[in-house]
Amino acid sequence: MPDPNVHMAIDCLWLRRTIDSSQKQNPFQTLCSHIIRDGKDCVGPFLEQMETPCLLWEPNARLRQSLAAAAEAERR
Repeated sequence: MPDPNVHMAIDCLWLRRTIDSSQKQNPFQTLCSHIIRDGKDCVGPFLEQMETPCLLWEPNARLRQSLAAAAEAERR
């Protein structure tokens, strides 16, 4: 069951991944799409097993669905 108190960057609603071919060393970009930080580097970290200290973090649809399913299973 996912912990709703753990904020992984990978699960953030505002995280947008893209490729910038002009960046030869690291073409993979992780950008924030929140209105306050739109287009800026997301404040990571971006490993799936690490929490992020981002204060703009909100769960994305995939995590919301997973949390709802876990809560439903717990009620049974």
